[in-house]
Amino acid sequence: MKASKIIALLLAGCMATFCLSACTDEKAPDFSGYERIAELATLKCTFHNVVEIYNDGTDILFGINVGYKKAWFEYDGIINLGVDVKKVEISDPDANGVVTIAVPDAQVLGLPDVDGSSLSDIYQDTGLFTEIDKVDQLEALKTAQEEMRKSAENDADLMLQAKDRAETLLGQYVQNVGQSLGKVYEVKFVDAK
Repeated sequence: MKASKIIALLLAGCMATFCLSACTDEKAPDFSGYERIAELATLKCTFHNVVEIYNDGTDILFGINVGYKKAWFEYDGIINLGVDVKKVEISDPDANGVVTIAVPDAQVLGLPDVDGSSLSDIYQDTGLFTEIDKVDQLEALKTAQEEMRKSAENDADLMLQAKDRAETLLGQYVQNVGQSLGKVYEVKFVDAK
C-alpha cells in the first residue's frame, strides 16, 4: 500500500509539472480572423451605365430596310472591389515585434450587380417589321456589364484605394490583437505572390 501511494504521488507530481510547463506567460497572437477583416475591406462602387442596342439595318427585304434597330436604356450597377483573402498572409511577430502582412493587388470580386429599381425606360427607334425583344435587351445588358467590369479593372485609382483600405484594416486588426496581449506590433506590408 505504501508503494502504491508513493507511485500515485509521483504520477500526480509528474502530471502537475507537465501541465504547468505548457503554461507560459506569453500568449501567441491569434490572427485567424484576418479573412473576415479582408472581406470587410471590400469597396462597393456604384456605376451608372448606358446600354445600347444597335443594328445598322443591313437586312433589306424587297428594297425596304427591315433590320434597323437602335435603342438605349440606363441603370445603376454595383461593383465590389477588394483583395483575394486566400492570398493574404500574416506572419507571426519577429523578435522586434514586426508582423509582415502579404496583400495581393485588388481586383473585381464577382459580377457587377444590377440595381433593378434604377432601370430606365427603353428608348428605341426601329425599322419596318423590326422590334427590340427581351433577347436583344439581355444580350446588350450582358455586354454592358462586361464593359463595366473592365472599366473598373482598368481604374488604377480605384484598385489602389481598395488595396489601401484592405491594408489599413488588416494593419489595425494586427495592432488590436497585439494590444489585447499587451504588446505593440509594428506592421510591414509586402505584395503577395
